[in-house]
Amino acid sequence: MFFILSKLLGVFAFPSNITILIGLLGLLLLPTRLARVGRWLAFVSLLVLATLGLSPLSNTLIIPLENRFPPWDAARGAPDGIIVLGGVIDASRPGNQIMLNESAEG
Repeated sequence: MFFILSKLLGVFAFPSNITILIGLLGLLLLPTRLARVGRWLAFVSLLVLATLGLSPLSNTLIIPLENRFPPWDAARGAPDGIIVLGGVIDASRPGNQIMLNESAEG
């Protein structure tokens, strides 16, 4: 029960999913007496998706996250560990090469 509920509510964790759902709600309202509200919701949804997806605004928002930590410097010594977010490391490669298999996202 909680697993299903967490998956259903997880859809609302991403702003892009919320924007798409608002646009779909707007399209569903078009054939009703609330067509004016539906057109407005669909238009705003399309505008938000286009602005965040096609303009440099999305890159501007992510730059502080990328620059939050300094890059690794060899003068400070070896790192204590490496965290791989998603995917699987294929350790069967010779020569200590780190390779991600096909389940990793790029």
